[in-house]
Amino acid sequence: MLWNKPLDGARVNDGAIVDSVGAATPLNYDGLDGHRTIVDPTLLNTHASVVLGLQMRAPINYRWLDYTPGRTAVLHAGANDILTGWMSGCLIVRGTYNGAMSVFHNGTVDNAGILNQTVRRTFAASLPYDATGFSPLRAWAPGEIADILSRLGAGDPKVVGLVTAAGAFYSVLLFYVETVHGRRSYCVGGCKPVPTMSRVRLMAQLMA
Repeated sequence: MLWNKPLDGARVNDGAIVDSVGAATPLNYDGLDGHRTIVDPTLLNTHASVVLGLQMRAPINYRWLDYTPGRTAVLHAGANDILTGWMSGCLIVRGTYNGAMSVFHNGTVDNAGILNQTVRRTFAASLPYDATGFSPLRAWAPGEIADILSRLGAGDPKVVGLVTAAGAFYSVLLFYVETVHGRRSYCVGGCKPVPTMSRVRLMAQLMA
């Protein structure tokens, strides 16, 4: 797929819940790569428009949820799926907020213990009553991403979280390739449905 990830939000170390303001950047289908993508091999013998309902260079509609270090970004859910990332351990949560179904990216920061406690506990104080969630990065077992990349001969892995309009959770593994035209394109190295965490489990992690 042809895509440039939206920029992260500015870091503010107060743990506040803030609206996601980043706009979704264009995302276009760029075909199936039979050598660099883990898919069912039978798909490669069938035109992608039949298998996936996508035409070459077709736009894929989605909404973007910011990663805002030191804060929790929130985006009201709508008719389109929501993407967020890059993921390094943050929780992604879905639940009713200010009267509307919403999705949150709890913006913890690597190696920032006291700040992360502030981010988690501030969010815990407003955790929706119907909250469910997941950690996209934790969907991958230790060594699993490295094994996939080794088989693909790829590097620079990235993980994004996907929350569908229907409320399903997925973790998507991406990596870069150079296209024949010299452009950088993303390939999907794997996509996993992730079981939901209950509000009780989410609260336990936020308060740990």
